[in-house]
Amino acid sequence: MTRGGRPARRVGRRAGFALLAVIWGTGIISLLIVSFMTTGRLRLQTAQNIASATQAGYIAEAVVNLSILALLSERDVVAQAQKPIIYDGAPRYCVFDGAAIAVAISDESGKIDLNAASPELLQRAMLGLGVDQDVAAAVAKAIVAFRAQVADPRQPRATPPADKPFPPKLAPFETVLELDQVSGFDSAMFRSLVPFVTVHSHSPGVDARTSPPALFAALSGAPLSEVQALMRAPYPNKLNRDDPRLLADLKQAGEHAAYTIHVEALLATRQTASQDAIIDMQPASGAAFAIREMRRGPSHYAAQLREMIATNGSGAPDC
Repeated sequence: MTRGGRPARRVGRRAGFALLAVIWGTGIISLLIVSFMTTGRLRLQTAQNIASATQAGYIAEAVVNLSILALLSERDVVAQAQKPIIYDGAPRYCVFDGAAIAVAISDESGKIDLNAASPELLQRAMLGLGVDQDVAAAVAKAIVAFRAQVADPRQPRATPPADKPFPPKLAPFETVLELDQVSGFDSAMFRSLVPFVTVHSHSPGVDARTSPPALFAALSGAPLSEVQALMRAPYPNKLNRDDPRLLADLKQAGEHAAYTIHVEALLATRQTASQDAIIDMQPASGAAFAIREMRRGPSHYAAQLREMIATNGSGAPDC
């Protein structure tokens, strides 16, 4: 031991520093382990979510295919009975592979055809849905201008309107989603009108028997409050589809050739899938059917499906 105990203090400082280094090292290693475990857990959860979402999507697609088969089998029955089966979009609920399912089939003949409807019908529908009169008149005119055929293909294209980056298409609508290209359409108007229009009925009028409830009420002159209530909750309703006072535009029988199949699937893991398929049952190719569009659909029946999951599908039939 040297004078003043300096070597002893020096050794003590080194031992304290070594202990501190060990503690810090252990903490860093522990932090890395926790971080690795957390990352692994998150990756596993993400993988499970992706797998469940994929499963829900395949289940929704399978129910679409089952619905197509049902339409094909019923077509023969309809041909023999010469009386169409009415598909007005009312939902039915069932269970498929443990998933809660909502299926709604709507006849496209009950909707307004963007390529065939008159400006007056388009305007009346928008007025009934709560669109301002001046806006409804301008938009109806813009829809007709958008689909107008050009007599001379050498004629230059029109200039784009002020609110759109491109000019009118000057050709028939190929999908209702092209409405967002029409001058005067904002996102709110687009969302409110898309469920009630089609490009597959090829009729200037609307079949009252298969028309979506809110559209039927709007064209029948019902109060806006009633129309809005039917937009939020279309079924059940007390609409009189045989009202003799209906306008002529609502009395045109459709071809019953195209249908929208809307399917929502909810798994026990809470993963969901929603799909819309537009099916042509009389394609020009002569095939049994043709799928015209497949797209992600909006969710309308989430509350009912959650209730089905909570009760383990009690009382619901198999799809």
